[in-house]
Amino acid sequence: MAALRNAANGALRLAGVTNIAAAGRHQARDSTRSLALLRII
Repeated sequence: MAALRNAANGALRLAGVTNIAAAGRHQARDSTRSLALLRII
């Protein structure tokens, strides 16, 4: 679980996010946001 969390935080950092906690909550509200961040969709 920690490895997945670290990977998600790393992806957010690469996207230029400075506030990881707020970005995590923002991403959690809509699952398609995370897929778009990873350029899957």
